[in-house]
Amino acid sequence: MFPNRLASLFCLVLLLPVNVQAWDALGHRLTAYLAYDQMNDTEQSHWISILQAHPRFQQDFVDAMPADIARLGQAEQQRWQFGQAAIWPDIARGFQGFDQRRFHFPNRHWIDGTWVRDDVPLQGNIYLNMDALPEQTGPANDEITQHSDADNVLTGLVYARYALITQTSPEERAIALSWLLHLIGDIHQPLHTGALFTPNLFPEGDRGGNLTRVDGSNLHAIWDQALRGPSLNRNLAELRAIAAQLDDSFAFEPGQWMLESREILHADVYPDNVIANIQRSDNTGNQLGSMQLRDTYREAMREQALQRVAEAGHRILGTLLNLPR
Repeated sequence: MFPNRLASLFCLVLLLPVNVQAWDALGHRLTAYLAYDQMNDTEQSHWISILQAHPRFQQDFVDAMPADIARLGQAEQQRWQFGQAAIWPDIARGFQGFDQRRFHFPNRHWIDGTWVRDDVPLQGNIYLNMDALPEQTGPANDEITQHSDADNVLTGLVYARYALITQTSPEERAIALSWLLHLIGDIHQPLHTGALFTPNLFPEGDRGGNLTRVDGSNLHAIWDQALRGPSLNRNLAELRAIAAQLDDSFAFEPGQWMLESREILHADVYPDNVIANIQRSDNTGNQLGSMQLRDTYREAMREQALQRVAEAGHRILGTLLNLPR
């Protein structure tokens, strides 16, 4: 179903600002575009009208628009604004004062790796030379929707959907839409769902790869930036090909999406040479320096990132189309 309406996405992506070249920005925007370009005009207008009630619409969706986008006309501007909504919860990190207290919820971007429930039986944590930490049992989706206690990526995602359905305040619905778009992207990034633990080096975990230094950066940042590269054309062509192969099952299953991320985290995120160096440092007490990732690892990581971004966009579409109006 994707190829028919994604033809125009190629030109639009080329107009993205240069500083939006990472999964945490470009990836979020692409997930939103993959969904938006599959909607008909009525559906697009519906979600844009909700977004226009955002309490910071002028500052963050109009004034922040690049000049190249602003010159393209209303349709392209609105598409860009929908993509901006998927990034907006990260923009809120930089707010100050009242706006930060109102809009910035740092715990909603990730989840403690010990958190499990019936449809998520796998911890997100990897344990080296130590026993697993006790599991924390999380609530089911229908329990989350009874309150606004959204303190991790899964509960935040479920609550954002709930708020879109039940909130009567236009401002709150616009905020919920932004969080829904963003958190579907976040839950598809493996390092948002767990961490690596060792008894000495990382007794409290490596913060989803943020403390594991690789290639002069850290593992989390490397995965966030997995779609950076010399050719946006190549990224787009591959995303379209992947999306075209996805089925049309649009069930809202955030637990399943998180489980997929955790399976990738366990199987693919921490390469053998990194694990060996971490274990050696943890056993000997020697300082752990920056480690090198092999080219084959980076290539496989990029393939995983493309798959997850395509799946996130597909699932944004399904989630929005199946919401009661």
